[in-house]
Amino acid sequence: MGEAMSEQAKAASAVVEPGIPEQGITVELAHATVAAFEQAVEAARRHPSFQQFGEGKALRVRVTYQLSELDALQELKDAAWDLHHKRAWLHGAEIAWHQMAQLTHCFRELLRRPRREHCFFDGNFWSGFGCRYAIANLSDRINNEWLTFGRLEAGGAWVFDKARIAEHVRKHLYSGFQHCPAFDEEYLELFFELFPERVDPVEDDRWQLVKNRQGELVGIGPTGVEAAKKIVYELQEKIRQRRGAEKTQENGKRKLPAALFAPYQTTVKKKKGLLARLLG
Repeated sequence: MGEAMSEQAKAASAVVEPGIPEQGITVELAHATVAAFEQAVEAARRHPSFQQFGEGKALRVRVTYQLSELDALQELKDAAWDLHHKRAWLHGAEIAWHQMAQLTHCFRELLRRPRREHCFFDGNFWSGFGCRYAIANLSDRINNEWLTFGRLEAGGAWVFDKARIAEHVRKHLYSGFQHCPAFDEEYLELFFELFPERVDPVEDDRWQLVKNRQGELVGIGPTGVEAAKKIVYELQEKIRQRRGAEKTQENGKRKLPAALFAPYQTTVKKKKGLLARLLG
């Protein structure tokens, strides 16, 4: 009798769905008859927040990682790559899995190797909006539609339609942008404010007028990648001066808590120490 009750209690507890924590990155995996599911569950079990509920095909597992545990989350993401039925929450709010995966990968990279250009340069193009995945490049090609918003003055200077630019950028920013822990709303507002009203390519050789394939003038853009970098850095410095150097990073964005970097910097130091010992 007691054994039967024990089994009933066990079954009842198995189907109780836990709530979603209000802090951290919570991931949920649904049962699948593939090796990837077993590997992902094995990775999840190593975390103290691991939870399992439901039975049979309704079985689900859930685990919550903090921003100091992105290495462990990366291990689970790698194992769960091919799984189709998975969900994610950031601080209690559900977001698309691919958004969670990309932003945590990018933010982990920032914590492991903090650099001024991290949120502004994707390896090919610069963006001044504080996210390397912003669909609005400071470029003479690719995702540069916003640089066509304006008009050419008779004297050759380009006047930007800044209100239209702000509307366009907010609408077309990478959809997970606002979820990133490094997102800085005040920085973005100041960028729109301090971005130049007009640019004369004759006076500022970092800029050039841009024509389409038919030879028609369509807008303005930087003369190259290095010119784009100089423009972005100049705007960063203006924003930093406005906000106060003591409150901001070198790139003008707000300072992130030092505690976020500690786990990742410690790992790097340990690896360097090991390398030093190996090299004698």
